[in-house]
Amino acid sequence: YVIYTSGSTGKPKGVMVEHRNAVNFFAGMDQHLGQDPAGVWLAVTSLSFDISVLELCWTLARGYKVVIATNEDRSAATPARGPHAARPIDFSLFYFSSDESENNDNKYKLLLDGARYGDQHGFAAVWTPERHFHAFGGLYPNPAVTSAAIAAVTERIQIRAGSVVLPLHHPIRVAEDWSVVDNISRGRVGISFASGWQPNDFVLRPENFANNKQVMLRDIEVVRKLWRGDKVGFPGTTGETVDISILPRPVQKELPIWVTSAGNPETFAAAGRLGAFVLTHLLGQSVEELTDKLAAYRQAWKDAGHPGEGYVSLMLHTLVGSDEADVREKVRLPLIEYLRSSVSLIKQYAWSFPAFKKREGMDTTAAGVDLQSLSDEEMTGLLEHSFNRYYETSGLFGTPEACLVMIDKLKAIGVDDIACLIDFGIDSATVMAHLSDLNQLRKMATPRRAASADHALPTLMKRHGVTHLQCTPSMARMLLLDDDAKQGLSQLKRMMIGGEAFPPSLAQELKGLLKQGEVMNMYGPTETTIWSAVHQVKGIDGIVPLGRPLVNQELYILDSRQQPVPVGVPGELIIGGRGVVRGYLHRPELTAERFIAHPIRGAAGGRVYRTGDLAMFRPDGTVEFLGRLDHQVKVRGYRIELGEIEAALLHHLAVREAVVVAREDIPGDLRLVAYFVVGGQQSPTALELKEHLRDRLPDYMVPSHFVTLSALPQTPNGKVDRKALPAPDVVQVPVAEAYVPPAGDTEQQIASVWKEVLNLPQVGTRDNFFDLGGHSLLAVQVHRKLREVLQRDLSITDIFRFPTIQSLSTYLSQEGGDGAAAQQGKDRAEGRRAALQRRQVRPSGGQRA
Repeated sequence: YVIYTSGSTGKPKGVMVEHRNAVNFFAGMDQHLGQDPAGVWLAVTSLSFDISVLELCWTLARGYKVVIATNEDRSAATPARGPHAARPIDFSLFYFSSDESENNDNKYKLLLDGARYGDQHGFAAVWTPERHFHAFGGLYPNPAVTSAAIAAVTERIQIRAGSVVLPLHHPIRVAEDWSVVDNISRGRVGISFASGWQPNDFVLRPENFANNKQVMLRDIEVVRKLWRGDKVGFPGTTGETVDISILPRPVQKELPIWVTSAGNPETFAAAGRLGAFVLTHLLGQSVEELTDKLAAYRQAWKDAGHPGEGYVSLMLHTLVGSDEADVREKVRLPLIEYLRSSVSLIKQYAWSFPAFKKREGMDTTAAGVDLQSLSDEEMTGLLEHSFNRYYETSGLFGTPEACLVMIDKLKAIGVDDIACLIDFGIDSATVMAHLSDLNQLRKMATPRRAASADHALPTLMKRHGVTHLQCTPSMARMLLLDDDAKQGLSQLKRMMIGGEAFPPSLAQELKGLLKQGEVMNMYGPTETTIWSAVHQVKGIDGIVPLGRPLVNQELYILDSRQQPVPVGVPGELIIGGRGVVRGYLHRPELTAERFIAHPIRGAAGGRVYRTGDLAMFRPDGTVEFLGRLDHQVKVRGYRIELGEIEAALLHHLAVREAVVVAREDIPGDLRLVAYFVVGGQQSPTALELKEHLRDRLPDYMVPSHFVTLSALPQTPNGKVDRKALPAPDVVQVPVAEAYVPPAGDTEQQIASVWKEVLNLPQVGTRDNFFDLGGHSLLAVQVHRKLREVLQRDLSITDIFRFPTIQSLSTYLSQEGGDGAAAQQGKDRAEGRRAALQRRQVRPSGGQRA
């Protein structure tokens, strides 16, 4: 058999399971389930998921009736993505190339090929901009021309200008040109109008620069009248008024109109009063800031008496793929160069660029920094920082599942259309290859038919008298939220939990519900034929163990040298015996890495499989799961097992589910982030959870951020999708640290600069510069002032890498700073070691070796 399963990168790998492995698996199933009368087995995992294949072969071979839930049936038991997830949203394609040198012989290939793809696959629109005299967007000086080309090769997709800079043109010219495109497309055009900001562009109409916003609003109404067929009077050559109406007549009676805003709240309100739609972006504004602006837009729309609620299109830089790491690598350099290209344009005219105009205390030189004066090093540091922040919070990057989090967030604030900017320097072939993943996201974001009451899981359980159910802990949690499903669970003879760590609180609840049935914790990777260990849940005392090995299988806990470790000491879980499969199909290197010679008996003992799971033996011989080795991270010099933190969080009575990850949302600032789902009515505060963890773990294992979610995101197979967890600064600010005053000359000098730049009366050594309101441009100020004050060769990237006074001071002392600071760093390190020695207690209550 070849069973395909997902690897750590999300790419499928074929696992070669021999007949002898399957026979041994059947023997193990017989040992633990063979005494049960053949009943009704409900299969709720996807048939494409490895765990289903051999289990269902065994059930059918042993006379069970198998009920297979469809994807729609399972969707009724999966967590809701949020109250706005069912809200419809459009996806469109947006072009704004920053590199006109690609494909010299066919510069518009990506535009036309992408338009054809969007037309064939249900995308709402294609947008092209107006951009003059600069490489940044230079492929698109006239959106009417590019739109005419799109109209000629498509049939259904809407064709929009994003944007027409109206003050650069006579309104008659705009109405005539776009009437032609409307006829070519048979009524599919729409225009977003912009006021313009780049002074050089206004060589076309220099007289309109000073009052560009007023000219735009005035001429929008003129274009509307001409489009409707009204005659409009214009001054002629003799000074008399000439009444003009345009030809050809457009197909659409009314021209769909957007107003483009770079973030000015008044522009949003003006669009609402006009009855126009809105086109905006996240360059210079956050999702949270956009929320209030959209509310003002809707209110202005309503107050003006327009029907409906308006329509909002949001441009997002986009690349969606099956592997998040691959997406990030493909995006990084093109996006940095795209930002560099835009900055080279903006830095000359920052005083006129909307994002840098005076607001919220920022002066017209962009937070006190003259962009013209930035050195190459400072600009590189800013661009690196901007990329990381923008990638995590302001774009549509990653897997479809991860991007769905952003989509749901935008649905919640009222965005109607995601204008996916796919043209920002990534080569055309790569963009086209990834459109299928973007289309998958589009389908996932579209509300699906919910399972009918006749086919929902509770109904299936009742109708068929289900006796056996195997599912993930996440699925079990969702079933427990439904009263009808709970009734079905209570009738089970056996419930098997696998695929993830089994939370003690869930085990307790299931054990109490299945009064006449048994609850089992199952463990085993596909590489050892699905099941390798089983534990029948009796009493729950701390973490639910994985149990003991199945028949003819062996479990070992080894250290990094492949030597057995004592009871109670963590190590990698290794599996041997007859369940170990042949290896990976056509993957000899990976097979050699994961399948090794028997560590105890040598070559004579056959091969064993390295699971990559962190575990330890308990005194009673059962195995306790501690997490994944690839979930083991190094933060501030300490190696941390994320599973330990998750287990400690689950001991809090108000926490139902928990996941901890290490994120580097700011370059060089790796932080632990805890995501949790509340189990009761009252949600614990972040400070309360911090104190809870400090009673059980060393300080360095306590997360900086605590994020409450209504449900943890899941993969299609019901496992927690760590890649889809949102960035914490999008959802919730980090917990404030207790004030620690600066000590020593270096810390006091750094603190003095911080207070001046941030305009704060007090800063502590553990406070994060960016949490206190700092941003990349203020970091430039800090960098320059610190170099003067400290007389040190300090890089701007150091400000991002060491965002606290304590970390920056320690770094400087290690790089040759004053002896007092160096000694202070040693004292703190010694203090941390002492704290660790005082707290050598595992979450389960046992002593840690």
